[in-house]
Amino acid sequence: MSFDQLMPIFLSSKVSRVPPNLPFQFTGGFGMSSKDEGVLMVGQGIYSMFAQAVLFPLLARRLGCLKIFRMTVIMWPMLYFLVPYTVLLPREYRMLGICFCLLWRTTAQALSYPPNNIMLANSAPSMLVLGTINGAAGSTASLCRAFGPTITGFIHSKGLKVGVSGLAWWVTGIVCMLGAFESLLMTEPRRGETVTSPMDEEATDDRTMINPLSIDAALVAATRPELSNADEFLRGPRSRTDPKDGTEI
Repeated sequence: MSFDQLMPIFLSSKVSRVPPNLPFQFTGGFGMSSKDEGVLMVGQGIYSMFAQAVLFPLLARRLGCLKIFRMTVIMWPMLYFLVPYTVLLPREYRMLGICFCLLWRTTAQALSYPPNNIMLANSAPSMLVLGTINGAAGSTASLCRAFGPTITGFIHSKGLKVGVSGLAWWVTGIVCMLGAFESLLMTEPRRGETVTSPMDEEATDDRTMINPLSIDAALVAATRPELSNADEFLRGPRSRTDPKDGTEI
């Protein structure tokens, strides 16, 4: 979300004529028009569909969701630290550098969202609380969409005042480093291993504890004393033979 906000600003910012003071103090962007930015976004969207439909299933079968997720979240900090320096490339290599960063970002995004959703569903202690977990995750994501661009935009404006246009990128990269470290602590069940929670077992016991037919048989026995054996009700009416053609009815 922060990338989606910062990248259009970075692309449309005017090219700086001020000599950079490396490693951190430099400003400026690529001075791209809205039309050129739109072409890049279209290409990014087309590749994103390919990555999610083709690339992710192939890697998921070979590596598994957790390894893919770790690989992509480790890639994010490096990307955030690298993007601001593309403006320092020679003019003939700038477009190549920005295309490489967009390809990197789209690949990481397409490969991180599906395993994140899959592992979120698998982490539910019971199917009874899966809706609650998905609702909490959706609410948290919406909260990040609301405050993420606001915070990064504020940091970016402060960075421009001190001549450091990459400040927002690098702060976001530090946050991504914390997420990458957290991913190393995650685990997932082995293939073929089924995790059954006590809540699921209790729900299954509640569904199978009482046979509805037994309740009906008890009611019939209480209201119709002439039926001395309730098993007759459970077995249902006995079949009879039609005297005309000999078929059972």
